[in-house]
Amino acid sequence: MSWTFTLAFGMAAIGLTVSLTYGLRGGPLAGVAVSLGMITIAHRIWGSRILLEESSLTIVNPLVTYTIPYKMITNVTSSGNGTLTIATRQGIEIRSTGFGGSIIDHFVGSTERAAKRVTTRLKRQHRESEQVMMTTRFTVVWIADLCAVGALTCATVAGLIGF
Repeated sequence: MSWTFTLAFGMAAIGLTVSLTYGLRGGPLAGVAVSLGMITIAHRIWGSRILLEESSLTIVNPLVTYTIPYKMITNVTSSGNGTLTIATRQGIEIRSTGFGGSIIDHFVGSTERAAKRVTTRLKRQHRESEQVMMTTRFTVVWIADLCAVGALTCATVAGLIGF
């Protein structure tokens, strides 16, 4: 689905560039910037997920990725609106964007299933992790990051040459 979205907006960006080249001075580049910006946002949001690894849980949100050793997790909950929340021994609550609540989740119950899966994983014996504390890092999504650079470049050039 995300590749379909990427191709659609990429083709729209190319189409704008080709069809409007002889029209407005900065218009085509502004359109390309918007298309690339939409690709960036879509890839970041749709790339959100939870990874149940051997000794830790990784929550990939659009901007920040959290890696939490299982022994640091105290509670896994899913709220009535479909938000999955992980509580740590440090008193930090992390909400997963991948299970951020939606109308569809109300009928499907994917957040509740994810919470049960994580809770089941917590009850198992795990290989001792070398990692003792939770780590936080910037989420890298190469296609989104490259599209963001392209969007900023196109927007800057469009602004310089005028709309």
